[in-house]
Amino acid sequence: MIKKENLYKIGIGTWKIDYEHFENDIDALVYSHNKGENYLSLYMLYNNGEVVKQMRKFLDKIDREKVFINVNLEPTIKEIEDIEKQLDEYLKILDIKYVDNLQIHGSFVSEIPLVEVYKEIKRLVDIGKVRYIGISNVNLEQLKEISSLVRIDFFEGVYNLECKLYEDIGVLNYCKENDIKFICYQPLRRNRTARRNYPLLVELALKYNKTQNQIILNWIINRKNIMPLIKSTNIERIDENNESINFKMSDDDYNKLDDFRNTEFDNVKIDWDCNGGVTIDQLANQFE
Repeated sequence: MIKKENLYKIGIGTWKIDYEHFENDIDALVYSHNKGENYLSLYMLYNNGEVVKQMRKFLDKIDREKVFINVNLEPTIKEIEDIEKQLDEYLKILDIKYVDNLQIHGSFVSEIPLVEVYKEIKRLVDIGKVRYIGISNVNLEQLKEISSLVRIDFFEGVYNLECKLYEDIGVLNYCKENDIKFICYQPLRRNRTARRNYPLLVELALKYNKTQNQIILNWIINRKNIMPLIKSTNIERIDENNESINFKMSDDDYNKLDDFRNTEFDNVKIDWDCNGGVTIDQLANQFE
C-alpha cells in the first residue's frame, strides 16, 4: 500500500480518457505509472461510469498495491446509505477490496449535511473499505467544519496560474498548517493558459529553455507544493510533464509567478450555495 508521503509529484487525471478506444490509451497510462505516477483519480461522473469501467483493464496490468486510488462521491446523495452504495459500485467495477482515498466531489452532490456524510466515510475507514479521507470543491469554512469532525488528508480543488482563489481565501495555507495534501485539477487549464502567451510565461520559457506548461507545472509542484492532476495519453507529453519537475527557477522568478494575477478570473463570483451561479468546479472554464 502506498502511504500519503510516498505519492509521486504528479497525479494521473482521467477526464476525457477515450473509453471507446481505450486500447489506444492503456499503454500510455502504464507508461505514466512506470515513470512513477502512482495517484489515480476516478470519477463516476465521467461518461456515466464508462471511464471507471475501462480502468479495470489498467489495474489488471499493474500491481494494485503500487497505485493509490482516489474515488469521488457524486450526485446525488439522498440518504446515508447512498455513500456505501456508491463506494461498493467502485469496488465492484474495479474488482478491488478497498480504495485509498474517498472524497465528496463537492457540497452540491449531497442532499444531507456534510457532517453526516463524513461521519459515514469515517465508518467506512474503520471497517477497512477506505484508507484516507479527502474533500473537494468546498470553501474554507466547510473545510474547517469537516476537519473538526474527522481527519482530512487530501483536498482537491482548482488551482493554476490564473485561478488562485483557494490561495486567496486561505485554503492553501490551512492545508499546509494541517498536513492536508492539496491536489489541483486543471493546472494548465487544458492548455488554454499557454495559448494566451502571457509575456511572463513567454519570458520564463525562453530563459529556462522549457515550454510554458513546464514553467507552470514546475511552479505549482516545486514552489507551491501542490500535486497537479494531469490527463495525458501521449508519451511525449508525459515525458514533458515529468521533466517539469527536474529544474529549478530563481526565487525572483517564482515570486513573479506568485504575484501574477488575472482580473477576469479574480472578478468571478463563486456561488458556494449552488443557486445557479458559477460553482467553483467551473471557475477555470469561464474564459478561453
